[in-house]
Amino acid sequence: MKKIRLELVYLRAIICAIIIVTHLLTQITLKHENMEGGSLVLQFYIRNIVIFGTPCFIILSQLLTTLNYQKVTYRYLTTRVKYILIPYILMGLFYSYSESLLTDTSFQKQFIENVLLGQWYGYFIVVIMQFFILSYIIFKINYNLFNSKILLLLSFILQQSFLYYFTNNTTFHDTVLHYYPLSENTIIFGWIFYFFLGAYMGYNYERVLNFLERYLVIMIVLAVATYFVFIALANGDYWNVTSFSYSLTPYNSIMFIVILGICTHFKTMLFNTIQMISAFSFFIYYIQSF
Repeated sequence: MKKIRLELVYLRAIICAIIIVTHLLTQITLKHENMEGGSLVLQFYIRNIVIFGTPCFIILSQLLTTLNYQKVTYRYLTTRVKYILIPYILMGLFYSYSESLLTDTSFQKQFIENVLLGQWYGYFIVVIMQFFILSYIIFKINYNLFNSKILLLLSFILQQSFLYYFTNNTTFHDTVLHYYPLSENTIIFGWIFYFFLGAYMGYNYERVLNFLERYLVIMIVLAVATYFVFIALANGDYWNVTSFSYSLTPYNSIMFIVILGICTHFKTMLFNTIQMISAFSFFIYYIQSF
């Protein structure tokens, strides 16, 4: 019987809540489209403080995989199709229908653009499903690859390089979008480091917990420092808030580690409520924008 990791139950619930807060702040900003000056700058930095929700879900998803499995069968994929992909499609049907009514466009157009191409807030599931396939392939090659520091470093370089050129090089950006059919947010090269970080942490989970027990305060300081680095790299586009950014990769990653460290100090505070939120986290993620 698998050991219940209370800190991971709390962690998933907190990440879910952070994502909801992120979307609420986005909706507030969109309702004040004439915002400018200091107010616009302030909302930009506040929204980016909590933008780490989606990267954290990717990290957590792979952490749980490498923590709980040392080998997988084809059932690993079919189970995720059943419990993640099918609910994604079903919720996408409702979302596409509501959007077709709001925008006076065809349901088919909305379904193709949003659900199939990933041009809605549920794009995260498209990313996750790609990583489930990648995880399955790596398991079949060698489970110990998840413990590779070299792969972790290479994935960081790949993600940062891709996001930097995708953001700053128009030719590269246009070339990628010309050949890639889905939403740009679903390109796994922009998330690949989070996948391998989660895999590495899951493989070395007890060591990670021991590290956090001793150095959590240092990680909190690093989180603050990396956010100031993000501020220094901000390009002045205060309307564009996205976790799909090279300048936020260190901050997003460290915030996951910080929250995990904080959750290790929780015992059973409001546990039943938190457990319910954690269990339905994917469902809550789908419905919170309706």
